[in-house]
Amino acid sequence: MNVATSQILGSLGILTKSHSAIDQNRLSDYLLQDQASKLLQHKFRVKYCLKRKINKSELVNVCWNESTKKAHFGNVIRCGSVWVCPVCAKKITEKRRTELASINERWKKGITLYSPVKQQDDFIGPPVFLPEFVQGYTYLITLTNPHYAQDRLSDLREKQKEAMKKFFSDRKGRYIFDHLMGKRFHVTNYEVTHGQNGWHPHHHILVFSDKYLSIHEFSELHEVMADHWRSSLAAVGIRKVKEHEKFIACDFQDGTYADQYVGKWGIEHEMTKGHVKKGNETFTPFDLLRLSEKDDLIFEKRPSKLFQEFAIAFKGARQLVFSRGLKHAFAIKDISDDQIADSVLDEAEFLTNIEDMAFHLLCKYKKRAEFLDCITQDKLNGNLGSGSAESLISSLAEYEILILEEINSIEVSIPKFIDEIPPVIFNSFTLT
Repeated sequence: MNVATSQILGSLGILTKSHSAIDQNRLSDYLLQDQASKLLQHKFRVKYCLKRKINKSELVNVCWNESTKKAHFGNVIRCGSVWVCPVCAKKITEKRRTELASINERWKKGITLYSPVKQQDDFIGPPVFLPEFVQGYTYLITLTNPHYAQDRLSDLREKQKEAMKKFFSDRKGRYIFDHLMGKRFHVTNYEVTHGQNGWHPHHHILVFSDKYLSIHEFSELHEVMADHWRSSLAAVGIRKVKEHEKFIACDFQDGTYADQYVGKWGIEHEMTKGHVKKGNETFTPFDLLRLSEKDDLIFEKRPSKLFQEFAIAFKGARQLVFSRGLKHAFAIKDISDDQIADSVLDEAEFLTNIEDMAFHLLCKYKKRAEFLDCITQDKLNGNLGSGSAESLISSLAEYEILILEEINSIEVSIPKFIDEIPPVIFNSFTLT
């Protein structure tokens, strides 16, 4: 490696791998996205997220968000995966968190619900709705089940889906939620971690109720609900929870814990908060993704293989499920995860276009985040178009040229090298 190459490598951070990005969080997100792309390849859209153009006839562009004081790419595909893409997950979970917080606060303060009035069969005319003011309560249920190290995640998911359907929808379930608890709406969140005993998928359920529960009623309801969850698990072929474990498998908390849960929901997907290594006991899927870079064994398994198993098992699943009519009651527009990932604020300001070759180099050398940070710095310093972003592109181009020159020089020297091999040695090679 010549001196010029070393200097460019050093300036790019390729040798030292030390990054001086303004936003280290975005840098971490993008690098993890690259790792997910590497592990999952073309079977998942994260492979192309923020790397391929939406409109191939136009260039990738850079826009400016005045409220956040950050630059971002335009005319690029976004995968919208809350499960395997750290970049999209952060945006989606933050949006969902604000929805949950709004619903929770408004429910406690009170809202007006409109219920249809049942009419006689021969009634002719528009439907009639009766207004009802409800000032409710929020409760938090956490459901889990026994699992073993050898259990496949996809099998656990399917059995849990069956158990959840029975838990909510059979006759006893409807009696518990409609009469004992006074449930009007609920939101289900699905999460999974991995530990010594294998995969640990579990559900958090926020129940929006119109009924106040005394301490005695709360305790009795917890008992009935825990027994029903045990029965639901046994009915779908999951080992029945032991009597002394039933309150662990079915945890029931009051509004105080529900408020805390809503306040922190989603931060496990943020690089600077809950989305960090949890220790040596349990790991989130994004923990596994991060650890897959070195890929040292965890409980005798490779993090890369575990993350791939998780991605396949959860592909197409929804992380948050809102019960029917909930968003309508709170006048919240129902938008998909893909729509959240693709959304661009109205205040976004176009800054510049990026030539295809330049964007290719940013993706190839994993410099997308640093480029956006350079653009941000140049915008704030008033030297857009002639600052650090242009220098980064120039350095990448120079480095690419040097690499190509070195490759060409090696190819040119190969025939000379072959000519110098003695015939006896050369004839001993088998070319395939």
